[in-house]
Amino acid sequence: MSWQQHTSAIVSGFIGDWLENQGNPLAVPMTFLSQGLSVPEAHPAVAVTKPHSTVIVLVHGLMELESVWQFTGQPDANYGTEVADALADGASTLCLRYNTGRPIYCNGQALAGRMERLLGNWPVPVERLILVGHSMGGLVIRSACHYGVLEKHQWVSSLQDCVYIGSPHDGSWLAKGAQAGARILNALPRDYLRVAGEVIDLRSDGIRNLTRGDILAGEGELAGLVPDVRHYVVCGLLARQRNPINALFGDALVHEASARGDAQGRESEGGWALTASATFEGVDHLRLAHHGAVAEQLVEWLA
Repeated sequence: MSWQQHTSAIVSGFIGDWLENQGNPLAVPMTFLSQGLSVPEAHPAVAVTKPHSTVIVLVHGLMELESVWQFTGQPDANYGTEVADALADGASTLCLRYNTGRPIYCNGQALAGRMERLLGNWPVPVERLILVGHSMGGLVIRSACHYGVLEKHQWVSSLQDCVYIGSPHDGSWLAKGAQAGARILNALPRDYLRVAGEVIDLRSDGIRNLTRGDILAGEGELAGLVPDVRHYVVCGLLARQRNPINALFGDALVHEASARGDAQGRESEGGWALTASATFEGVDHLRLAHHGAVAEQLVEWLA
């Protein structure tokens, strides 16, 4: 993975919505990838030489690329390949690359439409679809599922499992802090303090959505989990045992309660029934995407 690609991912996370509106080439386009090769939705067989009836899609988080899933020293191994190896008939693993600065609902709508085309042209009938999202990626998956159901997409009928890894369903404490800090600085009388507040407030729509975990077009609009699908949650904690740092910072970016979606009022979202959840002490937010213990848990759940 080149430094230019990593730079583009970071810049897109900060101002990706603006870059897209300006037609700037630094805006990361949404692309399915298989072993580093782009997978055309109209002809996936061009890049996927051995398609399976089970498809696993990995969706990265804010300012990340698909490389976040790679195990240290094993660039070809990730959660998808681990689960595929454990399945009797194997599975095809795809990674999604996308502009994380766009509003989450825009990426959700785009992913729903692209999966409809991709799986509609898959060389063999898709019997099982597994979606795995890290951080913001889990929210994009929830958004895509909502719009897939709304548009009556065929791929939803193949969806059997969704895994949310460190996803801020009720918002990230860091995003909330940025919003509060910008509000305070903008209200202060000193010009240079207001400028600092305005700079903080330049963050992308994608980052703003992480304040509350917004995944739909309407601000504050809620959405539940897709029924008749297994939903799993993975949480991380910075420290082991009952260290107060866990209560303060969770996995460094997301509190455990937010990762589980424990906020009150979820009855109005149409249901929030998790199949299972697991918490990993001493595993921070980023390492949740490529940790051996997490891989073992996913294999236990999905294989």
